[in-house]
Amino acid sequence: MGQASALLRFERVSFRKMKPIAGLIRGKSANVAERLLTVSPRRTARIMLKLLRSAVANADDSLEVGDVDSLYISRVELGPGPTAKRARFKARGRVALIRHRTTHVRIVLEERLEAEEPGVVQDKSKR
Repeated sequence: MGQASALLRFERVSFRKMKPIAGLIRGKSANVAERLLTVSPRRTARIMLKLLRSAVANADDSLEVGDVDSLYISRVELGPGPTAKRARFKARGRVALIRHRTTHVRIVLEERLEAEEPGVVQDKSKR
C-alpha cells in the first residue's frame, strides 16, 4: 500500500481560511476531491487544488503506488506558519500592527483497497 504526499509552505493565506477546505476533502477519493475543489468559490480551494494535483503527480511518478485512480486523501495536515508584522501609521502618532499570516499544508494520498471502499457491503456467504 503506497502513499505519496505534497507539501506547501509559507502560503500567504490565513490558517483559519484554509481549515474549512481541508475538512471538506479529508477522507475523500482524489477524483471526488478534485471535483469539489474545482467548483468551490473560495480562493483557498484553488490553492488546495493545485497542491492536490501535485500530490497526484507525485504518486504517478512513485514506484510504490500502483493505481492512481484508487488514491484517497488520508491526511491533510495544516499548521500556521510565521507571521510577518508591518506597521500602519495612524492619526495622532499612533501605530496599528498589520499581521500577514502564512500557512503550511501537507496532503498525504494513500491507495484504497477494495475492502476499504465506503458504502460497499462485503458478502459473507461467498467465503
